[in-house]
Amino acid sequence: MRPIHKLRYCLVAAIPVVALAACSSGGGSSSSSSVAGGPAPEVRSITIDVVPTADAAGIYIAQDNDYFAQQGLKVTIKPINGGEYGMGDLQSGRAQLIEGNYVSFILAQIAGKFAAPNPANPAETEPSKPIDMRMIADASQMQAGNQALYVLPGSPYKTVQQLVKAHAAVGVNTLHNIGSVLLGSLLASDGYRVSALKQVPEVLPMMPELLAKHVIPAAWLPEPFGTEAEQEYGAIQLADFNQGSLQNFPIGTVVGSTQWVQSHPNTVAAFLRAYQQGQQVADTNRAAVEKALVTHTGVKKEVAATMSIDTYPLVMNVPVMQRVSDAMYEFGVIGKPFKITSMIQPESGELTSS
Repeated sequence: MRPIHKLRYCLVAAIPVVALAACSSGGGSSSSSSVAGGPAPEVRSITIDVVPTADAAGIYIAQDNDYFAQQGLKVTIKPINGGEYGMGDLQSGRAQLIEGNYVSFILAQIAGKFAAPNPANPAETEPSKPIDMRMIADASQMQAGNQALYVLPGSPYKTVQQLVKAHAAVGVNTLHNIGSVLLGSLLASDGYRVSALKQVPEVLPMMPELLAKHVIPAAWLPEPFGTEAEQEYGAIQLADFNQGSLQNFPIGTVVGSTQWVQSHPNTVAAFLRAYQQGQQVADTNRAAVEKALVTHTGVKKEVAATMSIDTYPLVMNVPVMQRVSDAMYEFGVIGKPFKITSMIQPESGELTSS
């Protein structure tokens, strides 16, 4: 088991996730009834949009082990192709929380508005609407093999440099997401900008097959889809993104709209108590992660048994999370530095980044 360092209060850089709502509970009234570990949630049913990758193992385990139910919550897990779709659901109220990649959420937060993809036609976007979000948990951090760039064994591209020379297309689940930062870091190490490769959005679970059918010459694939591409189609890793300045990089986070998070402190606290239990199991029991991914992502047992898995934090460590926006600035995804604390619940004045 990895050592878990919980700090006492919310005035520090590493914040235990179950403490977040307690630190901000001044905005909500307490309930006369309670559930395991705290007050009963303000609402009993919530929907969380989830990108079906290994990053979400803690959520799946919490659902399968009835941890959410023990906290008085009925949680509906809705699979999505990327955080962009989830933000559209936040704006419409179809979902209350999203598990997805930091980069998409930070970009939307900086803009202050967001035009979500049309679920019926991803090539179109819905009308732009205001958006304001808060992060309530750090979901996952990258390990070797978790996120990689893949090609087929017969590909004419044997190096990243050859991909760049051809300005080849790389399949990603959505534009302007974590793939942009990972590709940016990889290309920067060879002296290129992220624009040196063309990013093409595709449906994430379909990308291994699209790679095999030569629809795309290369693909960014997170687990379990990378191992699936290797085992079923013979794909090979051209580059592992877990290198250099991006080793152990934060990938997934859980967000909700600021208004909903701050008006439902007991619901957030109940969710986080259950989620932390799921994270703890995910971080210490590989078999549980494999089972959860087979159940919720449809990945084959053989793939789950051999794939690389993330680490699953129990705390929100501000300096670690800040690495995401720092990398976004370094690789030209955003034009100026962004302080991640402005998106973390509790809000400014309740924590420091030191």
